[in-house]
Amino acid sequence: MEATPRRLTFGAHADDYDLARPEWPAEVARWFVPEDAALVVELGAGTGKLTRAVAKLGVRVVAVEPDARMRAVLERDGFEGVDGSAEEIPLGDGDAGVVVAGSCIHWFDLERALPEIHRVLRPGGRFGFGWNGRDGRNPTIARMNEAIQSRAPDRTGWRGRDWAGEVTAAGLFEDVEHAVFAHVHELPRKALDAHLWSYATIASLPEPQRTDVFADVAEILDSDPEVSSDGRLRLPFAVPAYRATRA
Repeated sequence: MEATPRRLTFGAHADDYDLARPEWPAEVARWFVPEDAALVVELGAGTGKLTRAVAKLGVRVVAVEPDARMRAVLERDGFEGVDGSAEEIPLGDGDAGVVVAGSCIHWFDLERALPEIHRVLRPGGRFGFGWNGRDGRNPTIARMNEAIQSRAPDRTGWRGRDWAGEVTAAGLFEDVEHAVFAHVHELPRKALDAHLWSYATIASLPEPQRTDVFADVAEILDSDPEVSSDGRLRLPFAVPAYRATRA
């Protein structure tokens, strides 16, 4: 039997994921979605973190998510979820003004996904994507990242890829823009374990190693009163974001 693809492992901890992963800044959603957009298709929507930010703009959002456990969370909150993937988008040609993907494009088979995204976008439509992750420019977060990666290295490789080049290589998209949006992810201190559980690299560790990661990260964060105090965590995060136009 084929092993479950890693991009479908998050659903086992869907509630923890929704509780402990960061919300998306409103300015990122607005940067992705022009004011004249009517329909936004979100790929790899998960539990609806980016969905919420985009929906607040007053547009219709169709959240495409292949994991039924993740999709159930966003549907429970009243959002429009559909079964599908970036490689097989269940919408018609030219239906969407915008397609967005939050913290997931590195899981896509781009040779199949980019033509599908191009197909469902109207002429001149926009494709926006980015990652909502810990901001390693902060010294405490840099130490946290090092403690995690020493035992659970990130094998997705998304940070080292030429995303503008990959998206435009086939001539389907053009005019790529890039921006970085800094923000702070606040959550209860008691939710730290849930936050760490929500990352596939950590969740897949053997129990002893995972326990060590949890302990090391807790010690690092609790040593910085600007990050951990009064029973709350204030984690510096950043969103490196891209947007491109359908050619």
